[in-house]
Amino acid sequence: MKQRMLIAICLIAGLTILISVLIARQSKVEPVTLIESASLRELTIDEKIEEAQLIVIGEVKTTLSSKWKFQNENDPKGASPQDVLDAGGLFSDSILSVNQLLKGNIDEPDVRIRSFIGETERVRWQDSSQPLYISGNFYLLFLRQDTGPTSKVEPGYFRSVNANTAVYEIVGDKAISADDEWLLEDLIAYIEKFLSGDATSPSEPTLLPTESPIPTETPTATP
Repeated sequence: MKQRMLIAICLIAGLTILISVLIARQSKVEPVTLIESASLRELTIDEKIEEAQLIVIGEVKTTLSSKWKFQNENDPKGASPQDVLDAGGLFSDSILSVNQLLKGNIDEPDVRIRSFIGETERVRWQDSSQPLYISGNFYLLFLRQDTGPTSKVEPGYFRSVNANTAVYEIVGDKAISADDEWLLEDLIAYIEKFLSGDATSPSEPTLLPTESPIPTETPTATP
């Protein structure tokens, strides 16, 4: 009798936990997506090299929590879509472990790289022109140190010289950006020759099929 009662109690407790979990999942609201789009400059590979203060190859180790684009004492974690719009958006930093330095100087083996996208519990801030850095992936990056508004929030970071067109993800033996594709060894060799003054302009780059950025900076909300 006692054993049956114990089994019944366990079953009731299990069902209660299961129902609670299902209710919690159903009640979870998907974040609202806010989309910002902007036009990009068309830079040649020579211009990317010239404008970059730092050209590195490395692995993204981690991406940190998103922060406000401008100074704000409130925690963005639970911010509403309107809060994010009023604050001008979000940014996210990733930590890149540098494996090879092609241009510039750094004091540390890691570099903080910034992308002007982000996500909180209730909001996704997206921009199709901004790079999405994925932990564990390798990149060749054309970077410059930035002194824009977000430097007051979190200083000491680098950003791409031209959004995702100057961010080359390394896939196998290739280096691929939003508008360009090279064999990785050829791109490295060209950068080194250019910096030494021996390079001649490359032939037309292999363009990847991409959508043209929308020339507007008005965020829109997608529920």
